[in-house]
Amino acid sequence: MSTAETIEGIAAASGAILGVVGEVVALAEKYGPEIYATIIAAIEQSKSGTGPTDAEIQAIIARCVADNAAIQNA
Repeated sequence: MSTAETIEGIAAASGAILGVVGEVVALAEKYGPEIYATIIAAIEQSKSGTGPTDAEIQAIIARCVADNAAIQNA
């Protein structure tokens, strides 16, 4: 692999990481800081190879909606 290819790979990975971070920040702004715990739990499940099931994803969404409602009512 050439230096240029390595730099391109690093740039692509950095861009992907920044995209994810931007999405997490946007979710936190929308749903409040509680979303971080939800996201971390989902990431840990994905890393373990036992990614979230459909039901778990629905539960995550429900928690986000509930957190948002609580924040809006506060």
